[in-house]
Amino acid sequence: MVVRGGRDTVERLRSHAQRTARAWSLDGRPLLGISVFAVLGMSLDELLERRFASFRTIYLPTAGQLGEYGFALLATGRRPHYTVRLRRADGPELERLMAALGPAGANPRYGSSGVWREEG
Repeated sequence: MVVRGGRDTVERLRSHAQRTARAWSLDGRPLLGISVFAVLGMSLDELLERRFASFRTIYLPTAGQLGEYGFALLATGRRPHYTVRLRRADGPELERLMAALGPAGANPRYGSSGVWREEG
């Protein structure tokens, strides 16, 4: 399972894919993609609390679901960060990506981060 935070739209996905392409390259070419975090080495609850407490909504597709829609996951950055690789980031591909992500759901750990809690 992977996690993506925030409510996505085709335009937001396009913007994130273009930002990724400015930051990353693969085989000398810009890497179009969007960020996700894999549930590896920690529970989903722990990952949500550590990395996604500021997101009201999340997507929870499996790697298999993404693969069924023709998307590959590439390990990028520090574990457990991955990039869902895109080929064109055009309308049809981004619509397919929205379907692959599945429905957005409420994040049960929203606002649970200890960063903003007052002590005492």
